[in-house]
Amino acid sequence: MTSPCLICGATSWRSCYHGSIRMGSFGKKSPADLDVWECGDCGARYLPPVMADIEAYYKSGEYRDDLSQGNAVDEYFRLTDNDQPHKLDLIGMHQLRGKSVADIGCGAGPFLDLVKGFASRTIAVEPNQCYHESMRQRGHDVYTWAQDVPASLAGQIDAAVSYSVLEHVENPLRFLQDIRRLLKPGGILAISTPNADDWMVENSADYAAFFYRKVHLWYFTAMALRRLAALAGFESCQVTFDHRFDLSNAMVWMRDKRPSGNGRLSFDTTLNAAWREHLIREGRSDYLYAILKVAP
Repeated sequence: MTSPCLICGATSWRSCYHGSIRMGSFGKKSPADLDVWECGDCGARYLPPVMADIEAYYKSGEYRDDLSQGNAVDEYFRLTDNDQPHKLDLIGMHQLRGKSVADIGCGAGPFLDLVKGFASRTIAVEPNQCYHESMRQRGHDVYTWAQDVPASLAGQIDAAVSYSVLEHVENPLRFLQDIRRLLKPGGILAISTPNADDWMVENSADYAAFFYRKVHLWYFTAMALRRLAALAGFESCQVTFDHRFDLSNAMVWMRDKRPSGNGRLSFDTTLNAAWREHLIREGRSDYLYAILKVAP
């Protein structure tokens, strides 16, 4: 690949993965082998799009259909409600009380529902049109893209979150710049994204073929994420690691070549805790979380 990196502009790439990728839910694989490219400068990994029109893909709800999850609001809540307290813990309730809060790529808006009782204003940014009317009825300001948020709100939003979205966008640099435009001086952005340094990616070819997927165009290590944040104009980027799955999940992957979730095999709780803590300490966990700050 010779085209410039959309993050840093470099043209030095290496293929860090060649093989099939996931095309939706587990078991859906690409008909041909594809390459994932790693930028030799910023370290971000890039999968050239396999969708003809990415904006239409997300606006139509086809993405949810590919995951076999559909676009019903109630079903979205059923799948994601239990994750929202953890997302609030990442940024901290004290950061949002009495503040204007935007959720970029919010789905049907469960995080905004959680904070609406103590935030002063909630702004939903979501391309999937299926969720818009429901979110308006629940009292959120709704926009399709961050650049659609009116100029009157530029520099007026206290805090933003964007969980499990960065990997989906065509241009991560522009995406973060669009969010930064909305934030006040001293404002904060909480984000999460899969960790490209996930231990399983390196140690299981079958897992790598599951990890790299049609809908994820970009993959970040902690270092690459910090570089992206700096290029987007944020003053700081504090990255933390989290691992959401137990030792059983890793062992079943090695044995059966498929995801199982937690608890399929019985391991001592101390061993599970040691496994998780080791991956976090070594930066080899499955997920990255970060707080980005705008200069005061």
